[in-house]
Amino acid sequence: MNRYGKLLNWEIVRFSKFYGALLVITLLSQFLGIWLQANSYMSRAEEIMDRNSISPVQYAEQFGKISISNGYQSIWFEGPISLCAAALILYIFLIWYKEWFGKSTFAYRLLMLPTSRMNVYLSKLSTIVLFVLGLVAFQLMLIPIQMAVFDAMIPGEFKQAVTISSLIHSHPFLQTLLPSYFIEFVLYYGAGVMGVVVLFTVILLERSFRYKGIAAGVVYCGAALLLMLIPILLAEDWLRDYLFPSEVLILQIIISICITGFSLWFSSYLLRKKVTI
Repeated sequence: MNRYGKLLNWEIVRFSKFYGALLVITLLSQFLGIWLQANSYMSRAEEIMDRNSISPVQYAEQFGKISISNGYQSIWFEGPISLCAAALILYIFLIWYKEWFGKSTFAYRLLMLPTSRMNVYLSKLSTIVLFVLGLVAFQLMLIPIQMAVFDAMIPGEFKQAVTISSLIHSHPFLQTLLPSYFIEFVLYYGAGVMGVVVLFTVILLERSFRYKGIAAGVVYCGAALLLMLIPILLAEDWLRDYLFPSEVLILQIIISICITGFSLWFSSYLLRKKVTI
């Protein structure tokens, strides 16, 4: 456990600067988007009110009120979320491959540490999971602050009140990142962990068998995807009207647990027996 903790700390520290940059980009971009939206609305409102000599209440009745949820549909909000997601997907591969690149290959020292090689694997998996949860927590923390800034910029006559819950429900990105129910959170992020474990297995196949490993990895991914689709195919084509949606979900959960468990075992085998340094 001590070795695992040191490896986990090392993995987090060496990605921390880039991770911090992602957080800063998210912070600046989203707040800039809110400011631009609010400033644009108020500038237009003041211009029309001065030209037509109407009150704020009359303007709101004729042209509609503004809601912070409108700004959440812009590239300023969705862009950094997509960037963070893409960066973490890329890092799933970099967290392994950068060990083998460079003049002094670090993989030699890392895999020769006096500890189980699965500690190396688990530290990398835990790092990805912690980074994802950290980004989600950071976004959740930003929402009430962004709402407070928006409220300070827009007078009450022009503003449509929105709760945090309704804001999350109205936005597909937020609804995926922050599910309403705990069981949805477990299912979404459990599926994400399974996906990372499968990709780790593909990477280790490539590291073990090189070009043959790439082909084996593609087949492995395809087999995992096909297994996950079997309950849906059963319900929609082969056993139509026989399985309830809840039963299909239970089958998918069982299959995903089996895929994750097998992938962990297979990765352990590859690390111990096949990955060469």
